[in-house]
Amino acid sequence: MATTIYYKLEQLPYGSVRRYASTNKDIVQKGGYPVFFEIYGKERSDSYILADTKNDLIQKYGQNIKLVDLSVGDKSR
Repeated sequence: MATTIYYKLEQLPYGSVRRYASTNKDIVQKGGYPVFFEIYGKERSDSYILADTKNDLIQKYGQNIKLVDLSVGDKSR
């Protein structure tokens, strides 16, 4: 069975993107720990960020993971 990882991407005012990821949906939605947190420069595409996220999480949880997007609102990326 796949490990479900919830994530969200937030566009920051200066163009960078903040990423949160966790196996706990509430942590991603409301904040808390443990969370995989990263800020990416504005030159990084969503596909790059998701590939990087998946690679990081595969090292911790193994190959069988499923990413679930909890991002809301800003779909302009």
